[in-house]
Amino acid sequence: MPIYGFACKSCGHEFETLVRASDTPACPSCAGEDLDQKLSLIAAPAKHGREAPVCEGGRPGVSCGMCCGTCD
Repeated sequence: MPIYGFACKSCGHEFETLVRASDTPACPSCAGEDLDQKLSLIAAPAKHGREAPVCEGGRPGVSCGMCCGTCD
């Protein structure tokens, strides 16, 4: 089951939850089901249409900000 981030349109509460394909998530604060799904860092597009730089200071192949913090 993947973890998704949501923002409730009713009360503004932001939360993450496990979601099965057959489930409809609800806000834990107000039980509202009118939610905006938020993009995860992995799903977000690279800045300025470029691919994310590869980390050189820690684990090879890991995008900046994900390991040691030495990348630009």
